[in-house]
Amino acid sequence: MHPIRQKILEYLKRQGQATVTELAEHLEMAPVSVRHHLDLLIGDNLVEAARVQRQAGAGRPKRLYSLTAQADLLFPRNYQNLAEESLNILKELLTPEQFVGVMKELAEKTLARAPRGLEELPMEERLQAVTDFLNDEGYMAFCHCGPDDLWLHTNHCPYRELIKAHPEICHIDQTLIWRLTGLKPVRVAHIPEGEIRCSYQLRPSGALSMSASPAKISHDV
Repeated sequence: MHPIRQKILEYLKRQGQATVTELAEHLEMAPVSVRHHLDLLIGDNLVEAARVQRQAGAGRPKRLYSLTAQADLLFPRNYQNLAEESLNILKELLTPEQFVGVMKELAEKTLARAPRGLEELPMEERLQAVTDFLNDEGYMAFCHCGPDDLWLHTNHCPYRELIKAHPEICHIDQTLIWRLTGLKPVRVAHIPEGEIRCSYQLRPSGALSMSASPAKISHDV
């Protein structure tokens, strides 16, 4: 990002809002140049003209500029460390079975947002509805319905960095797919193992299993 626009964002982050005049004084720039950079930031949905500042006397009202919610994403966040430390503490306090139970409970929280009546749909329509829901959750999912088999793929793992230390998180995805499709997902490709996507062959429902290869099924859920 252009250094002037970066400085504008940082100033607005510290102050909350500012006029063109205030920004020009801070940056030691002409107001017309500041307006040019503000227009570009507004076009990128990083800055908005929040409201108008009325003057006590005569003169034009001055707009107050502030950051949008999207701009806030540009600043450092510590979600990753917080999540990692939280999971580490949970593992210290819980048995392995209890920790997996927490992952399943997290899946239940996600399932509460899923569309209703999926079980009443024909399978191809149900799979499409499932992939639409998973996409809303950030999975970049798609399905393949062959003449003899059904597949569901996810091109993005929302928890990829956490799974390295806590592979139990994969129980969330397995539980979601099983409950949403009514079919047993057998994983045959895994993003954390270097694959470009996680791929699941969907089989008639039974004991839910996880596997890194179709020939070996393990970790019953």
